[in-house]
Amino acid sequence: MKTDNVIPPLRHKPYGGAWSVHDQESTTFIKNLYPANGDREAFINDYHEWFQKDINLPGIELFGNLDFVAGTTETFHMFYYRHMDKRLRLFKDEYFYHHMMRKNYFKDYLDLDSNTLAKGDVVVMSCPYSGTGGIPNDFYNILKICEDLSIPVMLDLAYINISNIRELNVNFKCIETITTSLSKVFPVETLRIGIRLERNLFDDPIHAYNQNNYVNLQSIHVGHELIKRFDNKWLLNKYKGIQIETCDALGVHPSDCVIFGIADKGKYDEYNRGGAKNRLCFSKIWDGRLNEN
Repeated sequence: MKTDNVIPPLRHKPYGGAWSVHDQESTTFIKNLYPANGDREAFINDYHEWFQKDINLPGIELFGNLDFVAGTTETFHMFYYRHMDKRLRLFKDEYFYHHMMRKNYFKDYLDLDSNTLAKGDVVVMSCPYSGTGGIPNDFYNILKICEDLSIPVMLDLAYINISNIRELNVNFKCIETITTSLSKVFPVETLRIGIRLERNLFDDPIHAYNQNNYVNLQSIHVGHELIKRFDNKWLLNKYKGIQIETCDALGVHPSDCVIFGIADKGKYDEYNRGGAKNRLCFSKIWDGRLNEN
């Protein structure tokens, strides 16, 4: 199996990677939580409502099959297993996990653009987009073509609650799966707290685990308490001004996602992830982790 890097490894750099802010307010709240079992069904219903509050998501009501997942990556696994026979289509600077799947498991691959989509493709896009924190280039045109050609699509909305994006149309029949998680809104990366929304019920291991409550109930407890305590834009509202100050100091552009700054090619090129822009993540600067060693 290949082990070369699919995109440059940047997590060790001061502005590399994509991290939650280890904000003292939420970190202290999490530390004080009593370890208890959560209610899976109550959590996924409340989380489903919480993540979309004050965001216009036309078509989201069509994705009524909800499951708890161990972060968005568990959703990715199951979606890929369904479509391993197809040609995978990704943007060049999409989340690295997808490129690992492309490299190691898919026999056929082509970079994603609207001009070369064809029957037999499968499309994965993050929105907000992993490369910039905004809506991907040509996003709606790609979805329209996928609709016309019956190309299955999965949308990764992991960044939606650290973003100032207020409207996202998901009313396209080609979209089979939508997923999101709490690991960018709160410092709970290791607890793996996410949700999967399916247009049609698909009886796969994720659904079976959920039906039997065979999931991490302590993670569910923490996630449920967090969304009761904090609204879905608390991090965006708390850090938006700091983001602008940081971007001004570094000479970069504020992303739609509050933890990022975006630089053009020729500036901070060490943070290039394979696309047209360079993405800097500020979380470890803001919360002091870079000063711990």
